[in-house]
Amino acid sequence: MSDSKTPPNCYICEKKTDVDKLYYCICDIAVCNNCINSVKKNENTWICPKCSNENDASKSMLFRTN
Repeated sequence: MSDSKTPPNCYICEKKTDVDKLYYCICDIAVCNNCINSVKKNENTWICPKCSNENDASKSMLFRTN
């Protein structure tokens, strides 16, 4: 049985999302690009809603542009 809060589902809205539009945390959750603003600390950092870890937005995506 799959947990609806694990990737490729968004931890916040629980919607299945393409893996290239998710931000991942080390605690094995993902936040979709629609929900990421609700957990952003600033332009470059977001706070994991599960473990409270600070994550670099550009480095926490599976597929990075840089």
